[in-house]
Amino acid sequence: MASDNGVAPGAARLHLADGVPLLRPDEQVFEAMLDGWRNQQLARNLALSTINGRERKVRAFAAHADAFPWNWSSPLADEWFGDLRSVHGCGRSTLRGYQEAVRLFCDYATDPAYAWAAECERRFGTHPIQVCHEWKCATRRCLSGWRWKTPSVRRRSGGLKLEAA
Repeated sequence: MASDNGVAPGAARLHLADGVPLLRPDEQVFEAMLDGWRNQQLARNLALSTINGRERKVRAFAAHADAFPWNWSSPLADEWFGDLRSVHGCGRSTLRGYQEAVRLFCDYATDPAYAWAAECERRFGTHPIQVCHEWKCATRRCLSGWRWKTPSVRRRSGGLKLEAA
């Protein structure tokens, strides 16, 4: 999914000028990463509401962690997800949405096609990592937000009818 110049939508070099010093490098690189992620999602034809919601969740995690993506860790994510459930009372499906947004952003930030890991390594001496591993995050299979409905029997005029409750 490369553009005409052979660079993937959302790649670091499309958002940061090479060799130009940045006034606030941490903030500017993070904003460029978010812009690139937005472009990558737009290229996949996702709805703006989906993209904006994901970005809000990633920004919320960065604010809670008080760190930029190249300094995030799994324990920071675990702490935040725990706070969302225990302190803020988020439901399982809401928590799953937060985890999914952070996981997808980390997938993007660590994908070599977009070169953000190399850019961060060059600028900050470290790089983003995946902080939401599938063995630690809620999945749709085990934490479904749906309740299983048991069949009930209703008596109708003329007979019995089996219905979902």
